[in-house]
Amino acid sequence: MASINPTVLVDQFEGLADQQLCPNRVWHVCSLIQDWREKQSILQEILSGMFPMDALGHEDHSACSIDFCEFSNRNFAAVQQYHEPDNPEEKDQEKIAYNHKEKTVCQPIRGLFDANKLVRAIRSGKLTAWSLNGLSILEHPRPFMAISHVWSDGTGSGAGSSKELNGCLYRYFKRIAKRFQCEGIWWDTLCIPRDRAARSKALDTMNRNYEYARITLVHDRFLRNIPFDNPEKACLAVILSSWFTRGWTALELAKSRKVKIIFKNSIKDLDNDILSRVKDKYFAARVIKDLRCGQFFDVGDLLNALRPRY
Repeated sequence: MASINPTVLVDQFEGLADQQLCPNRVWHVCSLIQDWREKQSILQEILSGMFPMDALGHEDHSACSIDFCEFSNRNFAAVQQYHEPDNPEEKDQEKIAYNHKEKTVCQPIRGLFDANKLVRAIRSGKLTAWSLNGLSILEHPRPFMAISHVWSDGTGSGAGSSKELNGCLYRYFKRIAKRFQCEGIWWDTLCIPRDRAARSKALDTMNRNYEYARITLVHDRFLRNIPFDNPEKACLAVILSSWFTRGWTALELAKSRKVKIIFKNSIKDLDNDILSRVKDKYFAARVIKDLRCGQFFDVGDLLNALRPRY
């Protein structure tokens, strides 16, 4: 095995700043690679311009270092809820929110997703996906879509009521659910109540919702900014994403029947469109497949898989 060249390592990680990538996140990804030559190859792949310069940026990781991600230590529970833009090229959330309010095209959803109905369903041991109209808990085995998302993107409950949603965001997810013939949505923003006892039970049984969902939809604004060109690039983008560093991702990947990922220009099936079309020896694909299959042979494997997660 080739020896580590510290100078090369420093030079390569300094190059991450040019693409606004979090050095800590990239370091954790590379730390899973045993062979130093492959480690350097992956770094070079990231830095070689294989992605558009305006696409592969991690949001506000300017204060991060190789050994510390400052961004991941913020309180994302208070992040303002995301507004789905009318034009996908629009990026300024403050401007989008202002325009939505001025044009009254997006009003907070009120009067739906009744908390009492949710708590009763949890207490009775039912699955807790809401019907698309938001009036009732969907009866099993009606098909539903589970959402796997990143709170720092603003797709959590935000600073307001846990059941008050931006209409534009819910309509966006509702359209995707219909596209995949789903009659309901499971989304922690809607389906994890504030009632302490019910909340605890809902969290304990959360994996069941991913297990029984027709599809699990991965929403990550980092991935939504990256065009899907080929499965190799998609694998690398996935392991560099905020979504892949979530603690819940390993469980959701292992439990979900079908996983759909939103990219800039399309929604792709993780198994059929990406993993099945990449050579097994490709590092990024191996990492995803191990989590997808839940292949942890010993404590060391599990710790390695969890180490990059925040």
